[in-house]
Amino acid sequence: MESEPRVREPRDPVKTVTTVITVLVLLCISVIGYVIYDNSLSGESVSTVVEDGSTVTMNYVGMFEDGRVFDASLYDIASNDALYPKSFTFTLRDEGAYEPFEMTAGLYGESGGTIKGFALGVIGMQLNEKRIIVVAPEDGYAVDESMVETFDLAEEVPVVETLSDSSFTSLFGVSAEPMVIMPHYKWGWDVLVTEVSLGYVTFKNIPSVGDIVTPYGDPNDPDDPMGWDCEVESYDVYYDGGAGRIVVRHLLTEADTYWREGVDHLGASFVLSSVDEDAGTFQIHKIDTESGYNGEISGRTLLFEVTVLEIA
Repeated sequence: MESEPRVREPRDPVKTVTTVITVLVLLCISVIGYVIYDNSLSGESVSTVVEDGSTVTMNYVGMFEDGRVFDASLYDIASNDALYPKSFTFTLRDEGAYEPFEMTAGLYGESGGTIKGFALGVIGMQLNEKRIIVVAPEDGYAVDESMVETFDLAEEVPVVETLSDSSFTSLFGVSAEPMVIMPHYKWGWDVLVTEVSLGYVTFKNIPSVGDIVTPYGDPNDPDDPMGWDCEVESYDVYYDGGAGRIVVRHLLTEADTYWREGVDHLGASFVLSSVDEDAGTFQIHKIDTESGYNGEISGRTLLFEVTVLEIA
């Protein structure tokens, strides 16, 4: 007698899918475990988020709030003034000098590193993330008050001045001789040497009211404008018992702040860091290339556009 054919029971689709998912999960766990094991053997650690103490490699662009660039790690940005206008103190280096910047996140102050706002600002960034870090003045470059000077917008100058022989020679660049007319060392107007006696030189300033003088450079130089115009506003020879008084008006407004640079009569470079029209004053912030002090960036809000390339 022939046996009846065996009837195959229908497959349970839910059970089949569950089995496939289980196999895939086990496979993924195995692969992940292998990667972790392989990295542990090689001694390399993988990190995707910047933590305090992480070594971070990045590209960056340092800017002021007005958009002018004062530093960058990319030559394409550093060399492109049309799309990326530059600050007064920006210096273009050789192309080979531009490369990604490496720093330790969270390291600043006496321990070294970079400025506080930048060092802390990168913490929490992820690999390949781009972020603009805003650094407040108190977390940026500190101000050296000895490099800051304040003047009146209506600056007063004596008509008659007396200097020692050595000071006169140092400032004017020549020895004094009586009744000789020469340009003033700062203002550029004519001065008349009236007396040379006992180691001192007396001279008289002789500008005309309405004269325009430029004590900090030529603001009309198309290639390298410096300083600003000043107008001789008044000339009173009888003021203060005969010492006289000249009032020179600096033709500045608050809109000129950080948009003017100059060189003083001692050869010190500076930027115009403040104009207070209500108080009638302006302020200059000096720059010392030898020490690296930069009055253009000290005490200002700074923006850094950062792209994280590596985290270790």
